[in-house]
Amino acid sequence: MTKDRIGAVIAVLLCFVFAFSLVGVVINYSAALNQKNNEIQDFMSTLESKNQEIINLTSTAASYKDTMALQNQTIANLTRQVNSQSSIIESLNSQVETLQTQFVNSENQIKNLNSQIAAMQSQLTNAANQISNLNSNVSALQNEVDELMKIIAAMNTSSQPTTLVFHVSEKGEGYTWGHLPNASYTHSQLVNLNNGTYDILLLPEFKGNLNWAETYNWISTNFTGIPICLSVFEGGNERFPNPNVMLNSTQIQQAISSCGVQAIRIAEIVSWYIEANQTFPVDYIRGILSFARENGLRVLWSEWKVGADVFLQVKNYTTGFEDIVTVAFQTNSGDLEPVDGFELVSNLFTHWGGSIQSWYWKTRNLGNETQMPVSLFVQHTLEATNMGAEVLQFEPYWYLFNNGEPTEYLKILMTTLT
Repeated sequence: MTKDRIGAVIAVLLCFVFAFSLVGVVINYSAALNQKNNEIQDFMSTLESKNQEIINLTSTAASYKDTMALQNQTIANLTRQVNSQSSIIESLNSQVETLQTQFVNSENQIKNLNSQIAAMQSQLTNAANQISNLNSNVSALQNEVDELMKIIAAMNTSSQPTTLVFHVSEKGEGYTWGHLPNASYTHSQLVNLNNGTYDILLLPEFKGNLNWAETYNWISTNFTGIPICLSVFEGGNERFPNPNVMLNSTQIQQAISSCGVQAIRIAEIVSWYIEANQTFPVDYIRGILSFARENGLRVLWSEWKVGADVFLQVKNYTTGFEDIVTVAFQTNSGDLEPVDGFELVSNLFTHWGGSIQSWYWKTRNLGNETQMPVSLFVQHTLEATNMGAEVLQFEPYWYLFNNGEPTEYLKILMTTLT
């Protein structure tokens, strides 16, 4: 083969290879171009989609713009309202502050008013108390007027007492007072002061009358020819069943036989049995009353207690003996004032009297029995006298006597009565 032939063959081969390669390149390029076209189409499709979205968004944006304009307008309106409300709130806050100031001022005014009200209430209370005190004073004065009227009425109708009974005593050793050195002398002093106006009886007591044998010996020795009122019962401070004195008829007869016994005294027996919460000895007292009648003795029965109808009980126990028994109210009572006690017994008994005692002063815790003003002692005496008391009994001995000698108190009393 020639060179030219070989060259031609090679050229043909190269052309063939180039053509083949070109065909491959064209095919690849066509494929790539198709792919790019597809991508362009996809891109264009996407672009159109995006354009549509943009159009939609533009429309939405336009819509939002309108909405925002409305919202802005609303916001502007709300802002104006807020500003307006803020102004109102500021105004209200200012009003609140003003009201708070007014409230504080009102509270202060209320406090001042409350203080004034409290002061006025205190003044009203004081005024009410003064009115009450004045009413009480008026009532007390009215009561005094009533009592004075009673006394005046009694003075217009009453009779003078017939008998005065004076307590005398011998206290014994250890005392500088309460002695009776000479009973006859002391009795004679009373008789002189009496000027023959009343019957005078002595009521003897020896060392509290706690021992009858000693008491009887002292009486029989010192009181011969002296009229006496013999104490037959005294409850005293002794406890049941042992009163200070509780004489039987035999002992009373013993005294009658040797002394001038003209009357007997029964003191505080109902009161004592009530205080002891014991049954009253009816048989004993009825026996004593019968003995007194049989022997021509007067009976002076005195009580201090008012509660439990004491004097009604006395009235019951003395039924049938009213002619010999004189019932007396004792002024040592803390239950009634003397004038009221005298009125009580005067309404219950035909024969009644008063036991005038300076123990009144001690009972009311005003001092001891020697410190009672004699003017008050005399007042009680006159109240009983003017209301019609038949018998007046006086005690204690050491208030009217200084160891047997009459005191100024006794002289004032007797001058008043005579």
